[in-house]
Amino acid sequence: MMKTPIIVCISLSLFSCTKSTTIQIGENTFMYNGTVYRIIDNQITELGSMESDSIPKSTVLRPQLKNFGQYSLGYIKAQATSTLLGVYRGDVLYYKLEINDLNDLRDRFSGGAITLNFLDSYGFEIQKTDIPMSDLVSVLNDSNKTIRFEFNGKVQMSSEMHRSIIAYSVSSSLRKKSYFGW
Repeated sequence: MMKTPIIVCISLSLFSCTKSTTIQIGENTFMYNGTVYRIIDNQITELGSMESDSIPKSTVLRPQLKNFGQYSLGYIKAQATSTLLGVYRGDVLYYKLEINDLNDLRDRFSGGAITLNFLDSYGFEIQKTDIPMSDLVSVLNDSNKTIRFEFNGKVQMSSEMHRSIIAYSVSSSLRKKSYFGW
């Protein structure tokens, strides 16, 4: 019966000797066991070790342009495609969507939206965003004819979600104009 309190006392004293200290450095930045961490997007990110000569930049703090490639919009019009570029900063993915070979979009459709679906390696939709047809910007040539449509947008997501995006798809809810033009 007497052995249990003694074991507990010894365990507590050993634990208190190895207890690590956490030092607050700045807002959302702290040091624990000689390693500097920062809370970015509700996730703890290791910035570097105090025992190292250099502290590398976090990948979240060093944004890189990502090309998500081309996607066929053949279900809307033959040869129509989209391309998507993006850059992740903080907890926001900024993106640029280009729609090519669909120059008669406003002549053929009276409204609706294009839906941008961000996909992971298994093809599951991670997040989606709707872009109303009226928000697509016409890029014109010297003759004032539409050569493509563009949209610059942003969507908030965690860094974990962003890391898992490898592809995208485009769906639409565009409404064809009626015989009478509306």
